[in-house]
Amino acid sequence: MSETERVNEVKAGKEERASHARRYLKAIQTLQRRIIEDQSRLLEYVAARMVETIGRDGRLFIFGTGHSHLLAEEAFFRAGGLAPVVPIFSSALMLHENVELGSRLERSPDLAADLLERYRPQPDEMIFIFSNSGVNQLPVEMALRAKERGLFVVSVASLEYAQVAPLSPIGKRLDEVADVALDNGGRPGDALLSIEGFSWRVAPSSTIAGALIWNALVAETAALLQAAGREVPAFASLNMEGAAEHNEALLKKWRGQNPHL
Repeated sequence: MSETERVNEVKAGKEERASHARRYLKAIQTLQRRIIEDQSRLLEYVAARMVETIGRDGRLFIFGTGHSHLLAEEAFFRAGGLAPVVPIFSSALMLHENVELGSRLERSPDLAADLLERYRPQPDEMIFIFSNSGVNQLPVEMALRAKERGLFVVSVASLEYAQVAPLSPIGKRLDEVADVALDNGGRPGDALLSIEGFSWRVAPSSTIAGALIWNALVAETAALLQAAGREVPAFASLNMEGAAEHNEALLKKWRGQNPHL
C-alpha cells in the first residue's frame, strides 16, 4: 500500500468514526436556527418585559429540576450574564446528592410554595421555569404559585414532548399555565440521534437549547437597555482588567435581594 493510500484510509476511518458527531452537530444547528427564527418576535417580547422588570429593580427568577437546574446555574453570576438573576436552588432537586430522591421530588405536590417563599418574590417580577417535558408536578406547580403572587411566568419546554408525556395530578402542562411559553424544539424523550441496532435514541438537546434561549434573551435585553441609555447590569469576567470594580458595584446593588450573592 502506498503512502497516499494509507493516508486516505486513515482519513476515511476518522470520517466514519466522526460521522455521528457530525450528525449531532447538524441536528443541533438545525434546531438552534429553528428556535431563534421561529420565535424571534416572542423572544423580543420577553426581552422587553425583562427590561421593564430590571428598570423597576425587579428580579428575574430561574427555576428547574433535574438537568433543567443547569439552566438556573447557567443564568446566575457569570461573565456576560445579568446581575438581577436569582436562581431558585434546592440541592435535593439536583443530581449530585440523590438522583432517585430528586426524581421523586420533582413529581411531588406542595413543594413549590415553600421553595418560592424563601426568595420573597414581589408582584411584577419574572420567573423563568425550565422543564423539558413540561408536565412534571413541581415545575407546573411553581408556575401556578408564582402567578398567584403576581409574577410574570415564562416557561421553556419542548412543546412536542409535552403533548405526549403523561400529565401530573394537576392535569395541566407548563405551557398552559405560563404567561409566555417558549419552545426548546426538542423531541419527545429529549435525545436526538438514533443508532443502528440500539432501540433508544442518544445525545440530548434540551440543555444546549435552553442555554441558547436564555442567552439570546440576555443579548436582546442588554441591547434594549443600551439603546435606551440605561445601565446594562451584566457581570464581566474577573480575568479582565477593571472587571472586579465593575462587578462589585453590581453586587452592592443586588446582593441584598439575592441570598446566593
